[in-house]
Amino acid sequence: MYRVNMIKIFLAIMLCVLLRINISNADTFSVDGANGWGFNMNGWPNGKIFDVGDVVEFKYKIGMHNMVIVNKLGFDSCNATGGEVLSSGDDQVLVPKGTTYFICSIGDHCANGVKVAIIGK
Repeated sequence: MYRVNMIKIFLAIMLCVLLRINISNADTFSVDGANGWGFNMNGWPNGKIFDVGDVVEFKYKIGMHNMVIVNKLGFDSCNATGGEVLSSGDDQVLVPKGTTYFICSIGDHCANGVKVAIIGK
């Protein structure tokens, strides 16, 4: 019984160590670098693959833009219906596995290129 408990404790410690290493390796990426979330993003992120757990940060002037997490249909059609709207001016999102779609739902911003899809692996 003692040996089984020691193995469980060892495995729990190893899991904690591995989780800590994964978290400490996460990077934060500002959407479009220094220019922030908005027009003329020049194709950001240019095919970059993000690690699950990385953070993408959307900085913009409150009221000028927002950021909406949508599905592929919403992304392709610039329709924010049913999406998760964030509008703090400094929105941070953890990258999940798969493709995540973001648009600006203010006016015709999305139709004019204020949208981005990121891939988490």
